[in-house]
Amino acid sequence: MEIEKIFKNLILADFIVIILMVISSMYQPSEISNLYENLNDGLLSNFENFSRIVSISLFFLYLFTLNLLYRFISYGKPLYLFLVVAGIVLNYFSGSVIYTAFSGMLDQIGGLISGAILILLYFSPIKDNFK
Repeated sequence: MEIEKIFKNLILADFIVIILMVISSMYQPSEISNLYENLNDGLLSNFENFSRIVSISLFFLYLFTLNLLYRFISYGKPLYLFLVVAGIVLNYFSGSVIYTAFSGMLDQIGGLISGAILILLYFSPIKDNFK
């Protein structure tokens, strides 16, 4: 089916975008890093190790979930929804963030792709493939 091809391409695009986001965050200009140090910290700043462990765990779980969705495995669907919501909550409690133009663009594209995947998962014939 054509919609399955679109769905799988969105998952691949999401994977590529998330990898590009990681790479772009490793090569931030020093000015951005210095500004980031002076920002107000969020609620999770007091629990820095906990925050890092949760972030890294969610990242690898997200990659695993993309694989589950690509193969139409049933528990990937609710897990993906949970991870998107958990990511939003984690971002809210992490405080202010400064992006480069490229990182900001990748973040917005990632949000659009996640939204498209959720729409297809719950409101299209793709949902029948996860039974």
